[in-house]
Amino acid sequence: PLLLIGRKSKLKTNRGDLWLIGNCEHFYNGVTPSSVGGQPFQAFALHQNGDTGASATGVILMNYINIVTCSVLFGFISLIYYPHYVAGLANIEGLDMDLSSLQWIAVLGIILNSINLAFFAVLGFSKTARKVIMAVVNFLLKPKFLNKRLHRFVPMIEEYLEKTQATAKEVIGHYKTFLLAVFLRMLILCFCYAIPFFLMMAMPSLEIGWGDFWVCLLGNAFATVCVAWFPTPGAVGAGELVGAVVLGSITVRSGQALDYNVAQAISLLSRGISFYMVLILSFIASMAFEIRISRKEKAALSQLQIESRETPKENEETEE
Repeated sequence: PLLLIGRKSKLKTNRGDLWLIGNCEHFYNGVTPSSVGGQPFQAFALHQNGDTGASATGVILMNYINIVTCSVLFGFISLIYYPHYVAGLANIEGLDMDLSSLQWIAVLGIILNSINLAFFAVLGFSKTARKVIMAVVNFLLKPKFLNKRLHRFVPMIEEYLEKTQATAKEVIGHYKTFLLAVFLRMLILCFCYAIPFFLMMAMPSLEIGWGDFWVCLLGNAFATVCVAWFPTPGAVGAGELVGAVVLGSITVRSGQALDYNVAQAISLLSRGISFYMVLILSFIASMAFEIRISRKEKAALSQLQIESRETPKENEETEE
C-alpha cells in the first residue's frame, strides 16, 4: 500500500527504498509502546532519501489513515459475532480467571481506533485544525524569553503544515489508487487474521470446518483491534491472552469446550507467524535500508571530496 501511495505522490525515494521503508514499519511498531514508532521512522527515512519533510509526512499520514481505516472496518464487522466472543470468555477449560471485563475493553479499543481515525483525518484535511495548531503554537510562545528564541520557527511550522495537507489532498485526489491501497491492506489483514483457523484445523481433537472460517477470521480481527492500544510494545502479552480467549468462541457454535493449554498454544503459534516472524523480517529490512543509506551517504561524501579537489585547479587555470 505504501508503495502505491508513494509512487503516485511522485516521491524522490526509489521503489526499492520505498518497499524497504514500508516493511520497516512492523519492527519499529513492534518494539515501541502502543505501536507508535513505525510512522515517525518512515517519515524520517523518506526525508533521508531526499524527500521534503512535508511530502514525507503527508504520504505517511495517508498510509496511516489507510491502516486505521481497515482496522476500524474490521473492528465493526467483527461485532457480527460479538455474542460468540462473550460466550467464549467462559468456554475455556482450565482458565481460573474472570475475563468478562474484556468484552468492554474490546469495545473501548474499537471506539478509540475510530476516534484515532477521525483525529488524523481532520489533521490531514482541515484548515481549521491547522489554524488551531498554529494558535496553540503562538500561545505557547507568548512568554518573551521563548518568543525571542523560537518565533522565527513559526512560519516554518505553518508552511510545513500547509504542505503536509497539500500532499494528503494530492493522495486522496487519486482516489482509485487510494482505494486500491485500502483493498490491498484489507487483503493483507485477511491473510493474517485467517492463520488461527488453519492452526485449529490442524488440531485433530477439534471439530472445526469451513463453516467456522469467518467466525475465526473476524474473531482474530476482534482480538487484534481490542488490544491495539495496550501500552506494551506490540501489545505483547495482551495479544496472546485475548487471542486465546477469543478462540474459545469458535467452539461455542459446535458445543465444544476448548482447553486453555490448547487455546494458548494456537494463540502463541498464530502470534509467532503473524507478529514475531514478521518482526524479524522487518528488522532485516530495516538493516538493509540502513546499509543502503550508509552507502549513498559515503558515495555523496566521496563526490563532494572529488569536487572540492577539482575546484582549486579550475580557479588556478582561470587566474592564468
